[in-house]
Amino acid sequence: MTDKTKKTLLLVVGALVCVALIVSITTRFGGQTQTKDPVLNNDTPQTSDPVVDIDMPDDGKNPAVNVQINAGGKDDDTNPSEGADSTGTEQTIQGDPVKPQPPEPPVPIDDDHSADAVPESERNTETPPTYTPDQTTVTPPADPAPGSTNGNGQMYVPGFGYVDVGGGNEGGTLDDMYESGEKVGIMD
Repeated sequence: MTDKTKKTLLLVVGALVCVALIVSITTRFGGQTQTKDPVLNNDTPQTSDPVVDIDMPDDGKNPAVNVQINAGGKDDDTNPSEGADSTGTEQTIQGDPVKPQPPEPPVPIDDDHSADAVPESERNTETPPTYTPDQTTVTPPADPAPGSTNGNGQMYVPGFGYVDVGGGNEGGTLDDMYESGEKVGIMD
């Protein structure tokens, strides 16, 4: 084979591959028909879903079977696509929103009502409890004197209670506390 034949054959095979790709892409995306959406086209499906209710008696024999067939399709009567427009260049998939009615304002309550205005069924009929003077007086607990000790050798410190006595304080000095004339460490 000559070089000219090889080049021609390569161009023909490349062109056939390009044509095959174009055909496969066209059949993949172009030839399918669109399915109709029953909600957007206001078509209701003609299916009826049965509702089966089985009542089992206490003895466990001969259950009662109730079958109800809903011929209307959906149970609710609201259609979200009602008022939708699928014609022309501007399409909507949902109708215009409808603003609900505002709630009624609360009724003001009269502040100046008498005790007779309250119905007898809503009145408080309980009597308040009574207390003797010795039940109402509070005696604070007596704290021991600061520095007093108990039987375990603990000392009383106000605000902390009885604490263990640790003995005397210990102190000391360090010879290497200064380095180059400067104090080393935190001495608070």
